[in-house]
Amino acid sequence: MKFFKSTIVLVCLATACMYTGFAQERTMSNNPQPTEQAVWNKVNEEAISGTSESAFEKPAWGHYTQKGDVVYAHVVDWPTDGKLIIDRNINVESAFLDYGKKRLRTRLVNGNLTIFVPEKAPSTLATVIKIQLTPTEDWAGLERYRTENEALKAPAKNENRVVFIGNSITDFWTRNHGVFFEEHPSFVNRGISGQTSGQMLLRFKSDVIELHPKVVVISAGTNDIAGNRGAISIERIATNIFSMAELARANGVKVILASVLPASSYSWSPSSDPGDKIIKLNTLIKTYANTNKMIYLDYYTPMVNEEKGLKKELGKDTVHPNADGYLIMEPLVLDAIKKAL
Repeated sequence: MKFFKSTIVLVCLATACMYTGFAQERTMSNNPQPTEQAVWNKVNEEAISGTSESAFEKPAWGHYTQKGDVVYAHVVDWPTDGKLIIDRNINVESAFLDYGKKRLRTRLVNGNLTIFVPEKAPSTLATVIKIQLTPTEDWAGLERYRTENEALKAPAKNENRVVFIGNSITDFWTRNHGVFFEEHPSFVNRGISGQTSGQMLLRFKSDVIELHPKVVVISAGTNDIAGNRGAISIERIATNIFSMAELARANGVKVILASVLPASSYSWSPSSDPGDKIIKLNTLIKTYANTNKMIYLDYYTPMVNEEKGLKKELGKDTVHPNADGYLIMEPLVLDAIKKAL
């Protein structure tokens, strides 16, 4: 009887994803009292609609469906001891009954990942437990260049390798004026669009130091000012940049600290007013560079307009240089690299 019940429920679950709405419509039109299965489908629509079978190993007690970072455990054979053992590979942040109304405790028990549940099954068909997975965001972008870094050979004996670390202004350089890096094969671009100084600081070892450059060009700050990762003071932005410079120097890498490019506004952060903040940050960067005998690379002065923004003829928008903008930047950075070497 138990096997027969499990088989019937699983068949119903398999067909519910495609025919839930149709089945409910027919049930309501032919019978004023919805069937038990129709009621179950309606209550558990979240675990059916838009989900797919999970890649986790199918358990003996039922099966999993998944939608994004949420796994739904469809429990047919309810554990009478109140301990539901789930796939150890499920990275559980939290588990719930009633789709968030009742939180369930989860822990390892004798090597088994266990959700503690009521001893009596809440449903006579199948009870769904909602499992929120722990977010797996690569916050610092450590995976972005992992393959390229592994493939990059150690510098040749007389190679003057230079690594550019930065945000979209660096990232897009190879796209909007890639000839610059083609002409200088010892230059390595490690820009990531949208990144803040804190994110760059976290990946500095893997994307700069471990590549063994002679020189690093650090360009950071505009996304911090835009609030990409929340509010942060100008002084804290500067501290993150200085920490990268100190890491480089401690590892024998010459440092070039680039100014933040002028910007009058950010399309993705319209409430920001970056003009004066950029000037303040650049002043801190320049002072630090001079005090610590590092090179300050001034992109700002030749690219700023009367409104403290990027000259229109040099930008794709109010922030990012176009090819003409990069043509202004390139001789400046080449001169800075020459001085550093």
